[in-house]
Amino acid sequence: MSLIDRYIQEVGRHLPRNNRADIKAELRSSVVDTLEDRFGPEPSETEVEGFLIEFGQPREVAASYFPDGQYLIGPSLYPLFRMIAWIVVAAVLGAQLLAWGVAIFIAGEPFSVLEMVGSLLNSIPVSLGWLVLTFVILQRFDVQPDLGDETWDPQTLPKINEDEDLKRGELIFGLVFGTLILALVFFFPQWIGSVTYPGGKFYPNPVIIQYLGWIKISLLAGIGLNIFLLWQGRRSAISRWVKIAENLFSIFVLALLVQGHNVWLAARGSFDFLGTIEAIAGIADGGWELVGMHAFRMAFGVALIVVVIETLVMAYRMVRGKVQARTIAVLPPASA
Repeated sequence: MSLIDRYIQEVGRHLPRNNRADIKAELRSSVVDTLEDRFGPEPSETEVEGFLIEFGQPREVAASYFPDGQYLIGPSLYPLFRMIAWIVVAAVLGAQLLAWGVAIFIAGEPFSVLEMVGSLLNSIPVSLGWLVLTFVILQRFDVQPDLGDETWDPQTLPKINEDEDLKRGELIFGLVFGTLILALVFFFPQWIGSVTYPGGKFYPNPVIIQYLGWIKISLLAGIGLNIFLLWQGRRSAISRWVKIAENLFSIFVLALLVQGHNVWLAARGSFDFLGTIEAIAGIADGGWELVGMHAFRMAFGVALIVVVIETLVMAYRMVRGKVQARTIAVLPPASA
């Protein structure tokens, strides 16, 4: 076998199987024609060797037939992979924390740092491994995100507005936290309540059970909006209005929960602040359940106030932006 045959064979080892034969034939023709043009029809072995050294190593020549490069996960899929990878890591950490909290404070299991670290070292690589495998399969079948085929126009670039920029960390945290809470209310609603001490008596929250359907819808709406914003990469007027609508629904659900706790506590004679003090004083007589329900009511009340303020601020900014835009539009042009 000649030196050229050996060279073409080695290049072929690094080529994709489906078009290997065609590329080898094309490469052989190119090498032979170039050698004849440079050294005539009968080049010496020394001339062939020097030319092949100049032509390049077989692996590098094979790589030149991959104009988009050789990747497990290519550039078009990598941004999506990176975003989902952070979500997966955060979700695994959150799920582990939730599981440890339930095991320690409800089931009363012993606390072990080594077991927690070992669990994380096992679960995170496994989860990321499955994610990488999924994207490798997508890359293998050339699945690409739909980025649109329209001709790119620089005039369509969004204006610089820091208010439109996303804080991805906050969105990912909200997405993971919402997903964990959704999993809890879907599969383990009986775990939602208060506990006296690790391993002590557990009191489920009947008000949350009563409004479980509304809570699920609210959580799904928030998760869906966060996923959409992460995919878009920035806020828009439409997404802001959708966020305001989602907040209004959350306010409705939180108001239901606060009122439900008010009714529950009033039925047991422990509605106001003095009732809370009496509940704390009567812990030895079973007042822990009342304390837990007061804590839930306070938490939902604080959340309600925060969401109301956030919604009002968002609505104010939207209206202010529209007013400023109209004012600028009607102003007469400056005289030269």
